[in-house]
Amino acid sequence: MKGVKSLIVPCWVYQDDQGIPHDVCDFYINKHKNQKTTKAKTDNLKKEKVDKKVRDVNKIDLPPYTGVASYLIAAALDANFQNWKYDITFCSQAEYLIYKRNGKYTSHVDYAFSQNQEYVRKLTCLTVLNDDFKGGLFYLINGSGEKFFPPQKKGNIIIFPSYSLHGCETVYEGQRHAVVAWMNGKPLI
Repeated sequence: MKGVKSLIVPCWVYQDDQGIPHDVCDFYINKHKNQKTTKAKTDNLKKEKVDKKVRDVNKIDLPPYTGVASYLIAAALDANFQNWKYDITFCSQAEYLIYKRNGKYTSHVDYAFSQNQEYVRKLTCLTVLNDDFKGGLFYLINGSGEKFFPPQKKGNIIIFPSYSLHGCETVYEGQRHAVVAWMNGKPLI
């Protein structure tokens, strides 16, 4: 498939004409530029104190299955069919993320290893909506503990298993606008 690459670490990238069109990326940046944001947390605890040393990102909750999130979900379903074949039943959450200067998210996983969960995040899908910032590179950690930087031009869609260790390096100039969504299903084990 032209514009789609499978990479050394378990992720799938839709790029070029397979990604999100640039005019759509620009539309969503403009749509959300004046909306109220909240500090993104590292879990869903309501009283969690945000540790800026771990995650320094502002977010806007997005409705799953509509708008820019629908591009991510469609790509995740296709990538899952071609690669992992996980039992995926729904998109649990989508967020518009704004990484301002010094914004980052240190290495983490999106999969919760708690017992007795009916549904868990199985695939994480993300896109970067702009390219007028410096730093802020998304990475995955491979089996050797090395950072791997998948292609991440404006509009590329990156999909990977939610149990994969990943993060976003510090933005040192401009703002990084991204969208992330999670595909859920019954626990893997």
